[in-house]
Amino acid sequence: MTFLSNIFMPFALLFSTLLVGQHQSNLPLVYNCPFTETEIQIDGNMDLAWYNSEWSSTFIDIEGDPQPAPYLETKFKMLWSEKYLYVWAWMEEPHVWATLLNHDDIVYRDNDFEVFIDPDGDTHNYMEIEVNAHNTILDLFLPKPYREGGPLQIQWTPEGLSSAIGIQGSLNDPNHQDTSWCVEMAIPFSALNAMPSQGDHWRINFSRVQYESEIKDNRYSKQKDSTNRFLPEHNWVWSPQGIINMHYPEKWGYVFFTDDSVKRETKHPEDASVRLALYELYYQQKEHFKKNGSYTRNIPETITVQGESVKLIVDEIQKSSFLFKVVWKSHYVHLRHDGKIWLSQL
Repeated sequence: MTFLSNIFMPFALLFSTLLVGQHQSNLPLVYNCPFTETEIQIDGNMDLAWYNSEWSSTFIDIEGDPQPAPYLETKFKMLWSEKYLYVWAWMEEPHVWATLLNHDDIVYRDNDFEVFIDPDGDTHNYMEIEVNAHNTILDLFLPKPYREGGPLQIQWTPEGLSSAIGIQGSLNDPNHQDTSWCVEMAIPFSALNAMPSQGDHWRINFSRVQYESEIKDNRYSKQKDSTNRFLPEHNWVWSPQGIINMHYPEKWGYVFFTDDSVKRETKHPEDASVRLALYELYYQQKEHFKKNGSYTRNIPETITVQGESVKLIVDEIQKSSFLFKVVWKSHYVHLRHDGKIWLSQL
């Protein structure tokens, strides 16, 4: 959800050495996306090609543990071809409803399913696509996350996008008990200005926005509290964010593009842990700036990654900017004050 969300979590004070060992169990999830030579018909029905793809793990609360598990199941499959990134999402739902009908309506005001894609994993220039049970699409592009000023580009549209809804039950009919609804989607790589090769990985995440509903005058309505405000929505995701905000792309999952349907061993990229360590420093710098109007020069000399002490190299640190890097394996890993992260060869 919530491209309008502006929620930030508090961060700890700086230490001489930044310890991140406790975060290693919080690595983003990994999914292996197999290649298909079959052109899938996007109609909300599961073609045979989908049986060559594994189901994801069941969605959990956006904040992760110890939040309660969602009371309805959500999961997805993915495939890729020479032209498209395919997504199939299945959502358990006894009451399928939707209200919004126009392209670029604020779709998350209904129950919806959302796709977030950052092809190069630098947390900049990423896309979001939302869809409700009417198959109404909200699509948008962000040059930077909202915390860095965005700005939101709602005029962006992925040309050639195809989507369809499958409903096991009925839409907007409270007289019938439903079972689930499905989203099928083909996203052209041309619309993303990126094309993967076998073995590449992208940063991707998925979210389901779910409201508590009730039936009034034989129609579905979102429930309200004692002050007549809508109850807050549930946010259920594939790879947990640890915060009620999907626009932390560094926390999204890793999707690997594989060459066949053989089940692969689930492995993270070599730089997954060091990225988390650098972002802990980034969050702390942001908290210092929020309180003091400048970034602090009191930074650790090393960060600890997978039990290894790694020297932090300061390329720049000014009142309103910084640039750090570390040597990890055969690369430099760079992190800038606006959250952009990238690799370069030693």
